Amino acid sequence: MTDTHFREAPREYCRRVLPLVSRTFAITIELLDDRMRDAVRVAYLLCRAADALEDSWPGSGPEVAGRFHGFLAALAGDADAAGALADAAATAPGERDDLRLVSHLPTVLAALAERTAEEQRIVREGVRTLATGMRRYASRASERAPQTCYLDDEGELADYCFVVAGCVGVMLTQLFERRLADGADPARARRMELAPVVGEALQLTNIALDLPGDIRRGRCYVPASWLAPHAISPADLVCGTRPEARAVALRLVAAAHGALDRVPDYIDTLPRRHVRYRLFCLWPALWARASLRLAEREPAFPALAHRVKLTRGALWSAAARSLLVAHSRRGVRGLLARD
Repeated sequence: MTDTHFREAPREYCRRVLPLVSRTFAITIELLDDRMRDAVRVAYLLCRAADALEDSWPGSGPEVAGRFHGFLAALAGDADAAGALADAAATAPGERDDLRLVSHLPTVLAALAERTAEEQRIVREGVRTLATGMRRYASRASERAPQTCYLDDEGELADYCFVVAGCVGVMLTQLFERRLADGADPARARRMELAPVVGEALQLTNIALDLPGDIRRGRCYVPASWLAPHAISPADLVCGTRPEARAVALRLVAAAHGALDRVPDYIDTLPRRHVRYRLFCLWPALWARASLRLAEREPAFPALAHRVKLTRGALWSAAARSLLVAHSRRGVRGLLARD
């Protein structure tokens, strides 16, 4: 491993690279206080690095599994594994920002090492759950024929949403708990029970909204069991000639709406004085709800050439409205209501 991975201070590298791999998260993370922001930033970048192994670095099943094995070893403290994976990513085909992030994995891990021991434990545990689940699905998919569904049934859809996003909610909640004063908290058990719901809701939303693009690049997250009764293939979902395709897509949208319905239950468990973290959870849920409504109103969905997107004005309008009611149980529920 060369020392080029460490030419930039780890914390500064993480600050600089975050907007390159997620503009939306780079906005919402600024809602957090400084201490939690730094811990969440490095946690998110490690999740994005694992995501790059699943989405941006094709290979055979053993190759994909091997990269995840190296990533997990690096996460556990194996510097040689981190350097080898980083060097391999640096020479991988393509010019994607997420693969460049993997090529700087030692730097991100160095930023993690600057956190407290307990924060490191929480982040490593959460990212390990995510990467282990991704390895299972990604290596299996690499051995399947083209245009085969990534997921077999609704149970796998729920499991996938947990291992790639719900577990992140658990990790974030545990990091948030570090910001609370010690002592009795009647909401703590309920908060941990509901910790996965925000991540799972956002993941389902992304699966629904990314459907056109994902299928065109050979990835279909709609369960095979949803397509079989209609005798349609993943490609049929975006061809625009099968009425059953829209019904299946709207079923996915409805599932995402249903998951978003539970987000206020989680926010209810957050102390009102921690309005920054409440907004951190609320803003992406508001944007997800509005984006799903936009997709529902689009007659051509899911046979679109691109993902439906809110305008910048719509994004900030929703965020501005939330500033007045983020502390209020009734206000949050009103903002996130389906209608």
